[in-house]
Amino acid sequence: MHFSSAILALACATAGLADTLTLRDGHVVQGTYMGGTARTIKMQIEDAVKTYDVTDTTSLQFTAPAAGVNETLGPAAGGHAAQKPALKPALSPMMEGIANSPVQAVIYEDLQCPDCAAFRRMMDEKLLPKYAAKVTFVHRDFPLAKHAWARRAAIAARFFTERNPELGLEYRRYTMAGQEAATAENFNARLTAFAKAHGVDPDEAIAALSSPAYAAMVDRDYQDGVGRGVVHTPTVFVNGKPFIETFTFEEISKAIDESLAQAR
Repeated sequence: MHFSSAILALACATAGLADTLTLRDGHVVQGTYMGGTARTIKMQIEDAVKTYDVTDTTSLQFTAPAAGVNETLGPAAGGHAAQKPALKPALSPMMEGIANSPVQAVIYEDLQCPDCAAFRRMMDEKLLPKYAAKVTFVHRDFPLAKHAWARRAAIAARFFTERNPELGLEYRRYTMAGQEAATAENFNARLTAFAKAHGVDPDEAIAALSSPAYAAMVDRDYQDGVGRGVVHTPTVFVNGKPFIETFTFEEISKAIDESLAQAR
C-alpha cells in the first residue's frame, strides 16, 4: 500500500509542541514520530508508543525545532552550547558509540557525498577507536538535491536499520565506500547485491524504496538539519559546535575532549 504525495503531507509546522498525525476518521493525534514501516506509523504519546496503520491516516506533519536550537545538543551553528546539555533521546536510531553520553556528535550526511565518505573513514579509523566508549555518534540523513541517488540510499538505509541497526550502518559504509562505482542506473542492482549478501530478500529491499514511512524518516532528518542551518555535508555538531564539510581529526577531537571535560 502506497500513499500519494497528496495523502502523505510532510510539512514543517511553525507552531505547536508535537508532531501531528491526522486520521481518516477526523481524529488528530499529537506526539513524537518514532518511525514505522511501509504499513505502519509509530507515535510516542506521553509514555506510550502507539502504532497506526498507514491506510487509516491522511497526513503526518512534523514540528520544526525552535529556530537556532538543537533539540539534543543546545544552540546550533553560531550559538553557544550549554556546558552540560540535558540528555534527550536522539531522533535517529542510527547510533554508534555509547548510548546516552553527555557528549553527542550529530552527523548530517549524504551517502553520495565524497566528503561524507572521507568522514566515514575518519570515524572507523580514528574517532570510534578513541571515543566509542565515551561519546554518542548519531547519524542523520541530509541527501542533497544535486545527488541523483542519495535519497534512495538514505531510504534503503532505513529499511536495513529496521531489520538490524548494525546492518543499517554496514549499508551506509558499503554505499559510501562504493560511490565511484555507483550510478543512478545501477543503484537498484547494487542494492540487490547487498541485500542478497546479507540474507535479506532483495525484492523487499527494492520495494522499501517506495515506502512512505521510510521516506518520512529521511524527510524528518532533513528538515531537522534545515532547522539547524545545515547546508553542506557532512555537518557534525559536537555538543552544538559545528564542523562543516572538511575538517581534521585533530580539530574535531579537540572539541570532543573539551566537551568531555566540561561534562565531568
